[in-house]
Amino acid sequence: MTGDRRSDPRWPAQVAVRYMEPLKRTEGMCQTRDLSSTGACLEVSKRFEVGERIQVAIDLPIRKSTTVCLEADVIWQREPRSLEQEHNYILGVTFTRIQEVYRSFLKSYLWTCQTEAMQDKNKLNGYYKFQWTE
Repeated sequence: MTGDRRSDPRWPAQVAVRYMEPLKRTEGMCQTRDLSSTGACLEVSKRFEVGERIQVAIDLPIRKSTTVCLEADVIWQREPRSLEQEHNYILGVTFTRIQEVYRSFLKSYLWTCQTEAMQDKNKLNGYYKFQWTE
């Protein structure tokens, strides 16, 4: 098995996301399963195509509420093990266009996620390793 190719670690985070498919003129709601400053795992109720570009607005629970708007490419998709869930698909996205101010909001929120995870070693299970790189 090959190693993880992510440039930044992902942290468990369930936050609301609005997505829009510009070419299909459709939009909907979903949530994150995990999040980093370069991508996310999303729980969605519809099928997407690998390589499809979508626009997402992530509602971060910082500074009362901060919405981070960006573009993302779908890099993988699969069905969850249990189809009895509200969200029928899980997909990985990589952020392709993000303003630096939004990236700083993401990093601020991820710092909170990292701090909480460090306080609860059971969440880490030796899997996540966190390093800030500027």
